[in-house]
Amino acid sequence: MRKTQWLLIALILAGLVAAEAVAAQSPPPQQRQQRAPGVPMAPNAGEVQKVEPRSDRVEATRERERLARDRSGPPNPSREVPMPKPVPSIIAPTR
Repeated sequence: MRKTQWLLIALILAGLVAAEAVAAQSPPPQQRQQRAPGVPMAPNAGEVQKVEPRSDRVEATRERERLARDRSGPPNPSREVPMPKPVPSIIAPTR
């Protein structure tokens, strides 16, 4: 019984030493990531800062967005709020 314990301990230690030797011998390969053939990983600085075209449509859209952001709260708190239309009940039908 004691011989098998020592044998198992010796096998475990030999396995650990062999694993260390294999790990030290071959470093993991360095892989370079690619998105797709011909596509760079980082965009070019000149392409990022392209000037967008100016037109009346673009200006009108920006003006509308700016006005929408500037609005705060309801337009007039003392206004008359429209009441919702009554909906007939589906549980107790009317005659």
